[in-house]
Amino acid sequence: MKFPATLLPSLIAVLLEILSLATTVKAAPLRVAYSAISGAMSSLWVAQEGGYFKREGLDVELLYIGGGSLLIQSMISGDVPFAYGPSVPVINASLRGADLVLVGNTGNSLVFSIMTRPELKQPANLKGKRVGVTRLGGSTDWALDAALKQWGLERREITVIQTGGMPEGLAGLMAGVFDAVVLSPPSNFRAVKAGMHELVDVGQLKIVFPNTPVSTTQSFIKGNRDSALRFMRGFSQGLNRLRNDKEFSMKVLSKYTKVTDTETLGQLHHTYGVRYSGDRIPYVRAEGVDEILKRTPGKEAREAKAGDFVDNSLLKDLEQSGWFKTLDR
Repeated sequence: MKFPATLLPSLIAVLLEILSLATTVKAAPLRVAYSAISGAMSSLWVAQEGGYFKREGLDVELLYIGGGSLLIQSMISGDVPFAYGPSVPVINASLRGADLVLVGNTGNSLVFSIMTRPELKQPANLKGKRVGVTRLGGSTDWALDAALKQWGLERREITVIQTGGMPEGLAGLMAGVFDAVVLSPPSNFRAVKAGMHELVDVGQLKIVFPNTPVSTTQSFIKGNRDSALRFMRGFSQGLNRLRNDKEFSMKVLSKYTKVTDTETLGQLHHTYGVRYSGDRIPYVRAEGVDEILKRTPGKEAREAKAGDFVDNSLLKDLEQSGWFKTLDR
């Protein structure tokens, strides 16, 4: 078929526009949100800075969305395919019908400290006091409830206030706005250096808990399984690098947390790269999800099963293919 010469410029312009649109769609970044400025995000940060997502052919854009509740809304809306950090909000949203699942996890303990003003030395001193958590219903709030139960205190005996983030909570504690705050590293280390008191290391209460899971939607896995597998490969390589390269990990932690003190950075790496880095293959443990369901009120939580909120199939595919063995070489 021959086209009139006068139409050729228009045809070329249309073709170029189509090619440009295809390139733009192809280059659209994979948005991944993390929920806190905390060492708990180390695996994701190291994966990004180490270039492991790029090696998997993914253009990943990291977004900080403080507090699990806001992050969940971004996932439900479809703006953010993956999230790293929240567990309780993911399960709560799923109980309400959201299409969310946990697909990986680093750390199986509640890695939080309840930090208080220097004069508050005992749990009983919290009665009548203002206690800060990042988001009501989030993991810090859940950690507070776990500690209160351990101490035999009622939530109604304190005033729980939402801070919005770890830095805000720390600043409020030091300024006297809060009497106590639930913090994770490095904020708790900074609090100690500022003269605040660690009332309890919640991680030492020996509660199995999905501290820092990776989550996504079932629909994303179904429609983009190859991308999901590549994301989990990149993430797992970041976790492996965190465990085995202290110097590089400390540089990454410094970049994202703005901590420059070498001692604090070393503590951060030991906490998240050694002590609480989780299982060799970062599967989500059913008993951790069961623990959340047990403490969640309502008929839906009582009747739910851990498997309803977990999809370990991506990691199982990688393990069965022998891929994880390559990380140990």
